[in-house]
Amino acid sequence: MDNRLCLVAHDEMFIIDLQKVLYFEADDHYAHVYYASGTHFMVPYGLAKIETALAQKGSEAEALQRMGRKYIVNTNRIFRVNTITENVSLADDQGGNIFLHIPKTVLRALLDSIMQT
Repeated sequence: MDNRLCLVAHDEMFIIDLQKVLYFEADDHYAHVYYASGTHFMVPYGLAKIETALAQKGSEAEALQRMGRKYIVNTNRIFRVNTITENVSLADDQGGNIFLHIPKTVLRALLDSIMQT
């Protein structure tokens, strides 16, 4: 089982450890990768291409779900979903909380999928 996502761009390769990912955030035609450890970096790929690459990984990446236009989130790190404030709270490795603003419709779908499992 390979939990790495390898993205090749021009003369460089980005090796993303999927077990460490907290979330991906869109930034135009780029994406920022945030690890639970606090490390973050930018890759020259949009979220659509990252989402496609994750889909090819199969079950190894099933916890990483697209949430709206701006994020791909590690759902294993979610500890609170608030549809009123439209926030998702993620737990990092330092005991901190990360808050992401997610549209209400996306959060309701997330809650439905969590309740069905």
